[in-house]
Amino acid sequence: MNIEKNRVGVIAYTLQLNNAAGELIEEATVNQPKTMVFGTGRVMQSFENRMLGLKSGDSFEFTLTPAESFGEFMTDLLMEVPKTVFMVNGQLQPDNLEVGKMVPMMDEDGNPFDGKILAINDKTVSMDFNHPYAGKGIYVKGEVLNVREATYDELNPVASGCGCGSHDDGCCGGGNHHHYHDGHEGCGCGGHEAEHQHHGCGCGC
Repeated sequence: MNIEKNRVGVIAYTLQLNNAAGELIEEATVNQPKTMVFGTGRVMQSFENRMLGLKSGDSFEFTLTPAESFGEFMTDLLMEVPKTVFMVNGQLQPDNLEVGKMVPMMDEDGNPFDGKILAINDKTVSMDFNHPYAGKGIYVKGEVLNVREATYDELNPVASGCGCGSHDDGCCGGGNHHHYHDGHEGCGCGGHEAEHQHHGCGCGC
């Protein structure tokens, strides 16, 4: 049986940044493989395209470009956020203000995203809303352990907080998320506009 739409692939793989010598960012072993439902939007499309047609016992090896994975690094996503965004009940929360810290935030539609603090200024906080791996490719290597038809529950999962339908999804197992920041104070964008491409690692999406 081959991997195709509405089928489940049980897969062991490693993901490394850029090439085979790059940093290991995710691994699913033969003893603890990843189960992926294909054709439902919960697998990164570029990853899924390369997996379609493979069958149990097949090995695979390929590289995804930055555009196919975590997106290109975008200077538009380097923003000055008012310190008021970090206030709770009118009080600044100093525990949230630390250079290098990833801060969970939410846009006006309730979609979660993370921003990295680059600098703390008098009235603003300099933040980077790019994915931590933006501008880097992914080297993928692995093996298909099993392929089967998806169950009804797998095709119709209960939505999770990430919107992926499963907390078990990894970098390639979670599809693409686009969060649009339009200057609302709640999303912490200080009047700038940008599209934040988020491909899951961390949220599991």
